[in-house]
Amino acid sequence: MDFTELLEKAHHLTRIGRYDDALVVYDKVLEADNNNTTAYENKGKVYYYLGRHDDALACYDQALGIDPNLVAVWYEKGYTLRKIRRHIEAISCFDHALTLNPDYTLARANKGYALNQTGRYKEAIACYDHILASSPNNIRALTGKGIALRDLGKNEAALTCFEKALEFNSINSFVWENKAQVLTNLGRDKEAQASLERAKFS
Repeated sequence: MDFTELLEKAHHLTRIGRYDDALVVYDKVLEADNNNTTAYENKGKVYYYLGRHDDALACYDQALGIDPNLVAVWYEKGYTLRKIRRHIEAISCFDHALTLNPDYTLARANKGYALNQTGRYKEAIACYDHILASSPNNIRALTGKGIALRDLGKNEAALTCFEKALEFNSINSFVWENKAQVLTNLGRDKEAQASLERAKFS
């Protein structure tokens, strides 16, 4: 059995949205090789796209049980956990990914978002500052830092982060909405309303 060919076929089916067909192919691979971590990982992604998060997590756990050094799988597991608001578990997964690869920017940014959600704003800012030290234009980090600063009551500093993020992507509705909230906090209601209007068209 040519696993490479089957995995490529399943990946193509996933890419074009034929998720159920992709799952059939991944199961075929796993029937022949139940230690195929690539099949478990990508099957997990399909389940994530289908909104079947528990099934996705089970696949990631299968892959990590075979090889605990799969940095991307730790990230994908953490991302899935963050999306279903299991933030403490998500942080642990991102930490695993960062232990394996300290330069994994997406893992660090998502760890920051999860920390924001648990109210650990200073730790979140440390994550974002780590990213911004080498990538000062990183929009995810600028936005996440702005949210953390806003929730700490540091609205002027938060506004600076959002404005810088918009310099690099002026059609990001999420940033415009967060900027509007900061402007409201600062009593700048007309500017806040203008930001909300921009968000509608971004």
